[in-house]
Amino acid sequence: MPKTAQEVFNLRRMQTYEPILRGVHGTYLFDIDKVGSWFVAVDDGTLHIEEKKRDADCTISCDERDFVDLVEGRRQLMTAYMQGRVQIHGDMALAQKFHGLVSTKVEERRGAA
Repeated sequence: MPKTAQEVFNLRRMQTYEPILRGVHGTYLFDIDKVGSWFVAVDDGTLHIEEKKRDADCTISCDERDFVDLVEGRRQLMTAYMQGRVQIHGDMALAQKFHGLVSTKVEERRGAA
């Protein structure tokens, strides 16, 4: 299990295709407070990740602990957004796709355990 945002993105860079995101086209910027920014382009499930700040269709901003909790399934994106722990700007449908991806991955890990 990754413990930092850098570890999360390093793991994701190894996987350039995510079947759950088939049919999804758009860009994300994950802006992690005091850590860095990662730009993720999704094109029909193919992922391209850069460690840089760029304009994106959907920007998700939070601190590192909340980000890792989101990715690991310990925190729900929309609940964290409503609590003010996460800021989402831009395309909310893409934000919900990210939430769906995380939820599915968590369920896969639970099933494998």
